[in-house]
Amino acid sequence: MHPRHAACLPPTLARHRLRAQSGRRPLKIGATVVAATLLAGCVAVGERIRQLDSNMTVLERVEELVGSAGRPELQATTTAEPEPLDPFGGRAVNILITAIDSREGENATVVRDSLESPPLNDINMIAHISADRSRVDIVSIPRDTLVDMPSCTRPDGSMSYERSSAMINEAFQQASDDPADKAEGVACIMKTIEYVSGIRLDSFILVEFASFAKVVDALGGVDMCVPDGLIGDKTHIDLPPGINHLNGQGALQFARTRSGKTYAGEYLDGSDVVRISRQQQLIATVVAEVLSSGDLQSLPKLNATASAVTKSLAVGPELGSVMDMAGLAFALRGIKMENVSLFTIPWTQDQQDNNRVRLATWHDQSRFGGLNAEELFEVLARDEPVPGTAPYKVLHPDTGSDAVPSDEPSASGGAEGTLGGGEAGGQGGAGGADAPMPDDDFVSPVTAVSATCVPAGQGSDG
Repeated sequence: MHPRHAACLPPTLARHRLRAQSGRRPLKIGATVVAATLLAGCVAVGERIRQLDSNMTVLERVEELVGSAGRPELQATTTAEPEPLDPFGGRAVNILITAIDSREGENATVVRDSLESPPLNDINMIAHISADRSRVDIVSIPRDTLVDMPSCTRPDGSMSYERSSAMINEAFQQASDDPADKAEGVACIMKTIEYVSGIRLDSFILVEFASFAKVVDALGGVDMCVPDGLIGDKTHIDLPPGINHLNGQGALQFARTRSGKTYAGEYLDGSDVVRISRQQQLIATVVAEVLSSGDLQSLPKLNATASAVTKSLAVGPELGSVMDMAGLAFALRGIKMENVSLFTIPWTQDQQDNNRVRLATWHDQSRFGGLNAEELFEVLARDEPVPGTAPYKVLHPDTGSDAVPSDEPSASGGAEGTLGGGEAGGQGGAGGADAPMPDDDFVSPVTAVSATCVPAGQGSDG
């Protein structure tokens, strides 16, 4: 970030030094050459930023289409001085990450299953960035989740009907059945997720499947651990047990496989929930790959990755430039990667259809210290660490009753204050029955991507 402001300063400094040493012609010539070189560098950097900016699609109308009526409140700012380049001014941020399952163009060859299907928002995640920029929680909402869906604005200005028990991945289609109508579709996804979660979304990132494959290819592919092996029916993927190096096409096939079997003959159940863990594993692997110092040392590779990333995105105006994204990334420069967690919202199978799920309402359905889905959303809305993540464990090393909600409502009612206690603020819920902490398998830090991969059936010394 500093070079944008500092790269053009040396010519000015050199010019002042030149006046002080005007009797030294060789030095004057040398300073002029340095100044010209740095100025050319500034121009080149500026032109490259403009090129990257032009790669991105900025959907300006989404906020207008979402409207302001009934939306959740914006989250409070941190008490610390915000970073000057942070586009969100140091407050907690919630960004929608969604992927549209369009069957047009290059996407048709990537997502071969159900070629006649309308465009669906098959991946829906909320990326919560804490106000102090010390942690990131990325929570997935399964595409098969049944929710109440609000009315949305269509391209012709008409409004869709409100729906109950609609699959959340139909939100884009609720506004338009044309993948070209991205603004209307994304606005409907945002309205739906805000309505379901009670969390105000500050912006969004829309990813095309085919474009994301190019990001993986720009990185030179990724190594994925598949201990049980994977044979996909509709995705036509065949990965033996162990480490598999995947290009962009293979990575998306891996992340999208719902039906098929393992090498041991265990069949997948065909649900979206079964593949969310693979999507999270792919995201974690790509993040780790991008942030690894070895990859970023290669300027051509960095340049290719930056081009692929910016071409793969459609974003809101809050993230509408490379400098905006870089400003937020710079504010996160001190984050520990173990404090970046990926998990799925607590869910339960629908009683009428086992292929559909609903957000969990009972505490014993949750692996997050007893939190149901609504309470977990409230934790994110209050900008508090989620049970089971590294920041939460630091605040509550004993994970005692004051750190875990009980099945009984708190004295203040509902889930209010149930994650308090100690330095986290406030007392826990009345009654405070101990509940088991979630297994680490269900809260995956980015650093959980294994350096070694033991195929199924082999011991550690095999």
